[in-house]
Amino acid sequence: MPRLGYVFGGTEPRKFPLATIAIVVINVVVYLITSSANYLISSSSSYLYKLGFIPALLPSPEGLARIFTSMFVHANLLHLVFNMYFLYIFGRGVEDVMGSRRFLVLYLLSGIGASLFHTAAVPVAGLAAIGIPAVGASGAISGVLGAYLMFFPGTSLVACFPIFFLPACFTMRASAYLIFWFATQVIYGYMNLGGIAFFAHAGGFIAGIALAWILGRVKARELRIFRETLYLFRYIVLRVYVSGLGRAAKILLIALIALSTAPLIYYSATIEPSSLSVYVGNVGFDGYVDTVLLKVSPYGSYSYEGYNYDNTNIILYRISKLNLLVNPSLSGRNLSYLDKPLEATVEIRLEVGNRYVSEKVPVTLYFEAIYDENGVIKSAEGVMQTEVVQVSVLLGRTMVSKIPVTLRFSIAFSDPYTAEAVVIALPPSALISLVAIYVVARKDTELVIS
Repeated sequence: MPRLGYVFGGTEPRKFPLATIAIVVINVVVYLITSSANYLISSSSSYLYKLGFIPALLPSPEGLARIFTSMFVHANLLHLVFNMYFLYIFGRGVEDVMGSRRFLVLYLLSGIGASLFHTAAVPVAGLAAIGIPAVGASGAISGVLGAYLMFFPGTSLVACFPIFFLPACFTMRASAYLIFWFATQVIYGYMNLGGIAFFAHAGGFIAGIALAWILGRVKARELRIFRETLYLFRYIVLRVYVSGLGRAAKILLIALIALSTAPLIYYSATIEPSSLSVYVGNVGFDGYVDTVLLKVSPYGSYSYEGYNYDNTNIILYRISKLNLLVNPSLSGRNLSYLDKPLEATVEIRLEVGNRYVSEKVPVTLYFEAIYDENGVIKSAEGVMQTEVVQVSVLLGRTMVSKIPVTLRFSIAFSDPYTAEAVVIALPPSALISLVAIYVVARKDTELVIS
């Protein structure tokens, strides 16, 4: 979660925050598994592509499953630490109001809302983002922040911001901090700053506001009555300001929610679903299986990514150079080079320092394949004999070596997913926003605890 300073304070729960701690533990355990190959510094890219949420897959059962798996996978150690830090700071109070079970439902549903907004906002970042996996608990945690805003707008937070490498700390009303944070997510989202799913954060926050009322209004009323009668002193200790959000905060919050949603309606209405196809595939070789994402435009250009093994790239790169990975002229055809192999020379271009090294390598391919109606390889098996180029620099000299390899491989790609997911994600995203606007405008005083 993109951090806006460091936050301290907030509400102290009456009971042990079981669900909050459990979520933290699960995320830590998953990170230990996914990052073990990288010495706990970052998660393996294979896990990101196998478990991350890919917007194009939303209409499929796999895409729905990935919404949940992506909430527990983090890209690197800092990503995990800051997400869990914000979850602990704000999650305890929200769980105290709602109870552990309802809190867990809010958390998961907020994550779903975040994925929907992220998908609906794909055209803002560029349609190619529809095939990029998103990981992390940020969207779900943003929902916790949205619920915290509705339950505890008047609590006092201490926010510390680094200024010239020195911490500058301020006491802030929770509503001021959280609305400011929400505004930054919306602004950064439209600025299209790469690498972070800002609209997922905004969508999770909006979902959290709506769900705070749907799931927590009865519990909030009971707790508010209980505190008013028996814990008046606690109001003084918590330094409560005024009840509810306040007129200015409401206007700003409603405007930000509308700004998060209205432009997405335009993008979704003008998008052409067939403007990009995303294939999910497996490449197997010598007992290993790798995951690959293949993105194909209707104009014939394509790219592949997500692989974890070098041999996967060796196989796909050479097949691509032979014009056998995606070729519209092969649409619906079966191709076989089993009796007589295909022999060719392929140019390999490697970046070394600030320069490129080009080398030609031979390729002998025993191969049979089936192509779909778009000319994309659907399934294939074969044996490839080629050379692997290795480049090293010693005392300023570039050393090139070629190592002969033989790879027995198989390729299988699913049917394509299109930008239809963007259109599907818009109606529920808009509905969530409308409910959130209603809650902010009319129901905030029903939810406020302090």
